[in-house]
Amino acid sequence: MGWFLARENFATRTHLIRDFARYPELRWLDRYDVAVPAALFAALWLLGSWLEVAHPSLGTGPWQLVVWGFCISTVVLFHGTFVINSLAHGWGSRRYATGDDSRNNFLLALITFGEGWHNNHHRYPSAARQGFYWWEIDVSWYLLRVLAALRVVRDLRPVSSSVLAAGRRPRRDGVS
Repeated sequence: MGWFLARENFATRTHLIRDFARYPELRWLDRYDVAVPAALFAALWLLGSWLEVAHPSLGTGPWQLVVWGFCISTVVLFHGTFVINSLAHGWGSRRYATGDDSRNNFLLALITFGEGWHNNHHRYPSAARQGFYWWEIDVSWYLLRVLAALRVVRDLRPVSSSVLAAGRRPRRDGVS
């Protein structure tokens, strides 16, 4: 259970994501990973302080916004991440024979906005999409498509046709 706290799992393995180095904003975020949470904390504190003075009838203050908008949301986010990397390696189905025990899990996919299609992700990790087929609900992919339409993101990498074709064929090793 302590895999996410192990020192060797903290450093970014850039050799596995070579295109990462092309994006200075991602390198900056990787190096200064505390900057965004600190900015969120400060913004929530300032907003709460302003609301407390400007709209006292709301009964909102800085600590209330920090607890709900920072602390609780961070705990939920971490648990979502950890549940995928823990449970999606034990429960679900395996469409692809990968070198690990990753599995696709519909329920986990629903509560994590698509991350539960973990076996798909392990088979083709460079795709922006984890629900490879129309029936695999992947809310993160839908949001990325909206952001691409708005030109906020670009170059979303699709799933290769060969990977899709291989996933449609029945497995011969008895794993479903």
